[in-house]
Amino acid sequence: MVITIIMVMVITIICHWTDDEPSASTAFREPEPEPIPDEIRTDWERRDEQEDEQRERRTSAREDIEMKNGAESTDFDFLLRLANPTDPAHVQSSNLKYNQTFITFSNSVGPCRPRVNFPKNSDGHSFQAQWYNDDPWLEYSPLHDAMHCFSCRNFMNEERFQSRTGWKSVGINLWRQAKVKIKEHRSSELHMLSMIRWNAFKKDTLQKAFAVADSQMEAAKERERQKNRAIMFRLMDITLFLAKQALAFRGNEEGLSSSNRGNFLNLVDLLGQYDSVLGLHLDVVKEKQTSNQRCQVSLLSNRTQNDLIKALSVYVKRIIQKEVTEASQFSILLDETTDVSHIEQVSFVVRYVHNMTIKERFVQLCDVASTTGEALENVVMKLLEQNNLNIQDVCGQGYDGAANMSGRYNGLQSRIQKQNERALYVHCHAHCLNLILVESAKSNKHFVDFFTVVERLYTFIANSTKRHAAFVATQKAMNPDQRVLELQRLSDTRWSWREDALKTIRKVLPAALQYLRDLRECDPPDLAAGEAKMLLSSIDFEFLLCLEIAMPVFMETSVASKVLQQDDLDLAAAYSVLDGVLKRVVELRRDSQFSQIYNTATTIAEENDINIPTKIPGRRRKVPAKLKYTSQSAREDDEVQTLEEYYRGRTYDTFLDRLRQELERRFYGEGKTRDIVMSLQRLIDPEQWKDIDQGLDTAHSQCEFYGLQGEDTNLQTELRVFHASYKCPKRTVKSTLEIFKEHDAHIIFPTLFKLIKIYATLPVSTATVERSFSKLKLVKTRLRNQCGQERLSDLLLLSIEKDIPINKEEVLKIFIEMAPTRRLLL
Repeated sequence: MVITIIMVMVITIICHWTDDEPSASTAFREPEPEPIPDEIRTDWERRDEQEDEQRERRTSAREDIEMKNGAESTDFDFLLRLANPTDPAHVQSSNLKYNQTFITFSNSVGPCRPRVNFPKNSDGHSFQAQWYNDDPWLEYSPLHDAMHCFSCRNFMNEERFQSRTGWKSVGINLWRQAKVKIKEHRSSELHMLSMIRWNAFKKDTLQKAFAVADSQMEAAKERERQKNRAIMFRLMDITLFLAKQALAFRGNEEGLSSSNRGNFLNLVDLLGQYDSVLGLHLDVVKEKQTSNQRCQVSLLSNRTQNDLIKALSVYVKRIIQKEVTEASQFSILLDETTDVSHIEQVSFVVRYVHNMTIKERFVQLCDVASTTGEALENVVMKLLEQNNLNIQDVCGQGYDGAANMSGRYNGLQSRIQKQNERALYVHCHAHCLNLILVESAKSNKHFVDFFTVVERLYTFIANSTKRHAAFVATQKAMNPDQRVLELQRLSDTRWSWREDALKTIRKVLPAALQYLRDLRECDPPDLAAGEAKMLLSSIDFEFLLCLEIAMPVFMETSVASKVLQQDDLDLAAAYSVLDGVLKRVVELRRDSQFSQIYNTATTIAEENDINIPTKIPGRRRKVPAKLKYTSQSAREDDEVQTLEEYYRGRTYDTFLDRLRQELERRFYGEGKTRDIVMSLQRLIDPEQWKDIDQGLDTAHSQCEFYGLQGEDTNLQTELRVFHASYKCPKRTVKSTLEIFKEHDAHIIFPTLFKLIKIYATLPVSTATVERSFSKLKLVKTRLRNQCGQERLSDLLLLSIEKDIPINKEEVLKIFIEMAPTRRLLL
């Protein structure tokens, strides 16, 4: 009974177990995996994408390595087409050798570590992906279904380990004991050695990669620097163009939306349309500005413009300083003027001989608060110091005749000579010639009236647009085939302009007279008619006679004035020109010359219906009886018989005599400078020697004055040999310098060459200084009156000395020195 009950219970339990529990065939099977949540699936997909990207980067690295090591790319291409390129099974089946090239490739791709559904063995065990986490050397071969050691497979090459092929080639697939096997291998000597080698290989590879990256980065920086340098060279050309042409740089608003960004930025935009380097740079800058992003390097800021101007001027000034230093002797030229901002400006110019060529160079513009002799002396010493010039090397001074410049006691020239007695003062010859004409014109009443009428005629016609138009119409009506001429204004400072004014009056005189007569007869009469009547009465025979007398004189002096303004003119050539003027004045003084002039004036008067006086104008002065035979004027009045004689004595002779006297007094008078100049002239022209003793005395005096004591004997020998060896039909300073240059004679005759160079260095005129003032009016205008003093001087230097070639590399070095951080960019 009990047995029966037990059997029933067992059967019941078995049935119940059969209905509810799995069968025996599936009792030990692992449960089915649960569905993977979407969040985890997304992470895995992202991880797969990252692995793909890493694989691509490794492939690219492998290609670089192949190119360097010369490996065959077909073998690696075969592996890369497979799912797991570094699977040991693939390597063994393709018979690839574990050489340096393959190890490099394998290391760049990395161990074979797929994350898949690993197959289970008969015991139901399989490889687990989490084993990867603890050991970076561990890899899995899907084809072998076994795990391998990446480091041992690639870096175990000792013979004593060759028999151990489990982790290296065959693989381990005892999954039940996998953790134990991994732990044992991790602590084995074989594995430790291979890991050391792998780490060393990775470190070496990393260093090489860093080296390559550094070289590539440095190459990229160098390309960027070269691009920036190319841009700077273009900006430098733009800066030079604007500075040489005395044009403004900046506008009111320099933003992208501004219509007036200034000449500099507009020129940059213009060149950017045709230059790819500048165009691409502008595109980047504009893109940054449009998106309100800060542009690290635009190279277009106002500071860059100012520094470029400064760098260019510093370079030009260094060239001038270098040439002056090589010349060893130089002269200083100075003058002052007032600019548009009512600031007193002093222009500083140096004159020297470089490569046997006379040069005058503008150096600097300096503002001054006072123009006394003492103040100007301080300015000169300051300018010499700033430009690394020595006062003891000054051999000449060139100024105008103002008291603060030429004063004998407190003038600038006397103060400079107290510091250097050899700094000879030379009064500007162009100013002297101007003063001679002024004094000659003022000496005669007829010429004073003549120039007054000329100025009144110009003012009357030019100051009214209506009268000017009527005068032009009169010219066209009377001379339809000729060009209309404009009356020229007389200049108080440029008497060479008076020649142009007199030429114009002579040509348009018939039209001017006709216009004045028409205006005089206008109905009803007005103020202009009265003025025209007065001008007509003033344009009489005396006016015509003075016009004909002044024309040849001003034509001659105008040519001389223009020659004297040449910057490379020497004193010998200057005196040659002045000698011609003096000879011409003496020729005009002859009676025959005046007769021709008088007859010409008479003909012009008849052609233009101008009355010719028949008697001597004015009344004869009554002379007291006791002075009748002693007064010079009385004797002259008694001698005057005709009108021609009267005008010759009272107008013609008086004007020319005063002109000749002033020429002789100012240019040929006695003085220290004159004596030194004449002595220097004798050095180049032995024909001026009365005998050989005079030449020897000249050599002795020159050596004594210029501190060459003991060299007078050498100079005497050099003089004899030089003039005997080199014949020249017309000896001048320039021709002498050409001989020294052509034959390297300065080596043979050092003392003579030094004195000749001093003679060439002595100034002739201050025309270069005056020209700098003309350029100042172009650079600093009413619209540019806020220009700083240093920038103004730099712009003036670049605008005047535009013939000096620019070395852009040197200028860029100066530009970089202004801001050391620019070395990283340029």
